[in-house]
Amino acid sequence: MISTVNNSSCADNFTEGQIPNQQSQRNNNRLQLQSFIDQYGIVKTRTPTINRIKKHLNKFCKTLSCISIINALLNRIPIIRCLKEYNIRTSLFGDIIAGITVAIMHIPQGMAYGLLTTLPPVYGTFAITSLMTGQAIDGASLEYSNVINNESYVLSNISEAMIISEKVGLATTLAFFVGMVQLTLSIFRLGFLTVYLTEPFISGFTAGAAVHVFSSQIPSVFGIVIGTIISHFTEIHNRHGVSVVGPIKQGLPPPISPPFKQISYLVVHAVPIAMVTLCISISMAKMFSRKHNYKVSSNQELLAYGISNTVSSFFQCFPSGCSMSRSAVQEGSGCKTQLVGGFSCLVLGIVIVALTPLFKSLPMACLAAIIIYYGMCKPRFSVLGQIDNTEIYKNIKLFPVARQFVNIKILRFDESLYACNAPFFKRKFYELIGIKLRQEPLIPYEMLNLNQNEGIRYKYVVLDCSPFNFIDTVGVKLLIEIYNDLKKRDIKLYLSECRYDVQHTLELMNFYEKTAPSIIYVTTHDAVMFIRTQSDHGND
Repeated sequence: MISTVNNSSCADNFTEGQIPNQQSQRNNNRLQLQSFIDQYGIVKTRTPTINRIKKHLNKFCKTLSCISIINALLNRIPIIRCLKEYNIRTSLFGDIIAGITVAIMHIPQGMAYGLLTTLPPVYGTFAITSLMTGQAIDGASLEYSNVINNESYVLSNISEAMIISEKVGLATTLAFFVGMVQLTLSIFRLGFLTVYLTEPFISGFTAGAAVHVFSSQIPSVFGIVIGTIISHFTEIHNRHGVSVVGPIKQGLPPPISPPFKQISYLVVHAVPIAMVTLCISISMAKMFSRKHNYKVSSNQELLAYGISNTVSSFFQCFPSGCSMSRSAVQEGSGCKTQLVGGFSCLVLGIVIVALTPLFKSLPMACLAAIIIYYGMCKPRFSVLGQIDNTEIYKNIKLFPVARQFVNIKILRFDESLYACNAPFFKRKFYELIGIKLRQEPLIPYEMLNLNQNEGIRYKYVVLDCSPFNFIDTVGVKLLIEIYNDLKKRDIKLYLSECRYDVQHTLELMNFYEKTAPSIIYVTTHDAVMFIRTQSDHGND
């Protein structure tokens, strides 16, 4: 018993003796760390806020000079630098052609988008000219135009019972506040906020907008769809009550201050319009910047959009966003600099000043058809891969396990091929196989093809035609053109899974005589196996 007690006491003494040792060890560690900081570290003393402000002001004043001011202006107003470095010989022709081409698209599409705001179509043309001018002066991106797009559909939430003048007032006030929101974000350097507008968020928003845009045009498109000339000379507006655009005032309206009505209501709508517009525009700008190797500043884009929307609100315009279709056309038409916006503005100004009577008989149904057609003429292209140990080929984006072959590219166009989507088909087809097409009309075709095959690693292309319900003459001619072009590049094209109606059209158009008899296979797997057999035997 005594022994047990003594042992217990020793244990207690041992434990109690260890506690001071552990505490002293921790103190030594802290002292060692502190001594290390004292010896090798930097002692920071907190500077008063006033002193920090004075320090920054002194630094700013020392760096302030004429050169720094000029550089700041050049960075904020890129058109100045563009004019200074403009090469007339290499850029002027492309800018003029692209400007005229895009201006031709602006007029009907701008009027059509004007309908989405429940305003008369003429206000779409007013907005185009003012915003194109603002883009030419302040736009930082080279390839896309600051023009009217589907973001303006939010305005259709405004009561339809209001008279036109009140609607115009609300639209211009909304444009003003959208511009002010964008300017505020630019001043406080908040362009980084676009990172938080994720792709799923934008996709959901644009999908909802597409449904709204499509459904809003159904009442108009079921009108009598007839050309403007027939409408004018047959007077179907008076005889049959077909809605037409009506008289359009010539010239720009005089500047007038927005009425600033229902401010609290409009500000709530202005913030999401400004942010979504910016996010979509930045996405487009970054796409072109990667393609042409230049940088995009989200804060600069905010500044450009803010100035455009704020200034244009005094000319009876509604909010704007980038146009995907016209941006692609403008880039593909050979534009080189921001001056392309100025040339488009010049053409549109001439139309508004002198040619507006030509559009008064344009049926509203035609404008509705433009909007719906745009949404229907851009189907999807899929890249296919083989599921292991099967003869099944699936979209590699939906089935990541699908295997692609080294020298073979398998594509599927998820729509019938006809005149309306043929240009999109050609552009996307070449893009997916790694060939960059350039539209340089002054350069011979033979020179265009020089060095075009650099980076191409495909010798065979298989086009799965199973989605083709039909193909028209334009589609057949395009396939013949692509086949012959790829043949010059030492690339072989094969078709698979063509429906009977498609094969019949190909026969009527002498497709096999202009290409090759063995170009079409029953299934995609048959085409792939034939190619692999030929490759194994070295019969390239």
